[in-house]
Amino acid sequence: MQFSIHNLKTSNASILRRAERSGMTLVELMISLVILMIILGAVYSILNLQQTKSIQVTRTTVLQTDAQVAFTLVKWDLLLAGLGYPYEEQDALQLANIGSDLTLKGVGLGFEMSRTQWSYLLDNVDGSTLPVRRWEDTLANFRVGDTIIVINEVREALYQNLIITGIDTFTYYDPIWSNPTRGLRLNIGPSITARAGLMVFRRNSDTYYNGLTYTLAGDTLMRGNEALLTNVEAIQFRYGIDTDNDGIVESWGANNNPPFNNNYSDKWAVRFTMVVSSDLISGYTSPDDSITIEDDPPYTYTLDLYQKRRKRAILSSVVFPQNLQPPEGL
Repeated sequence: MQFSIHNLKTSNASILRRAERSGMTLVELMISLVILMIILGAVYSILNLQQTKSIQVTRTTVLQTDAQVAFTLVKWDLLLAGLGYPYEEQDALQLANIGSDLTLKGVGLGFEMSRTQWSYLLDNVDGSTLPVRRWEDTLANFRVGDTIIVINEVREALYQNLIITGIDTFTYYDPIWSNPTRGLRLNIGPSITARAGLMVFRRNSDTYYNGLTYTLAGDTLMRGNEALLTNVEAIQFRYGIDTDNDGIVESWGANNNPPFNNNYSDKWAVRFTMVVSSDLISGYTSPDDSITIEDDPPYTYTLDLYQKRRKRAILSSVVFPQNLQPPEGL
């Protein structure tokens, strides 16, 4: 019995000693916490870096998307410059001397195209009634009180400032296809003489006479009185001349009112370059101290501290405005 009690005491003491040895000391606990903090810090740094990169990618994507939309709208306006504007009028396109402002004139530009109606004459006219094609959208048709212009095949204005005094519909049978088409009879005050196939425009008085001006106000690109795009660092316009009509512009300039009528064999072009920046990006610094977007004449600007913290997209294009080209055969 005594032997059994001794053995039991010895066994209990051994268990207590093993239990004491299996516990963590304060130093071990502190070391474990330090290791855990290092691991958590590394995980946080990785997650923070990924989030920063994700924000940069998102902002860059939005920047490029917005810039492309605005860029396309400017290009569309340039392509439509001088639409319905007589070729002999040389101020359908005006560039500021520094190349940052551009004024365009014509019947319809960009957004205004849906409000600017045009048609061709369905038949010869000798009197005060113009038979023209009718669109299915009645809201886009000519209306009483509209001012219209009739131009010929080389964009000479045959009749300007004609006022529509009355409108009625009729059915027109095409002499070639023998298909009936819906037409409009536009009643005008004075009698005119014009051939079928000539163009009739409903004049947009604002863009036709006053023009539409692109300007840069601070970092906002203005289209007339409306803001088109923000975060625009710079925009430049240049006119060019393709002297041999081979699609390659031999010379560029930035003078106001380029002489479109000097040589009928020349083909005119407009080059425009736009720099759009993102919002401030944490952890980013531009490697460039300045930006150059033109070389004739050169246009360079220095980046300030805030501009160096932004990413930017530079877009450039060359457009040959069809309505500003010399009439064929002259």
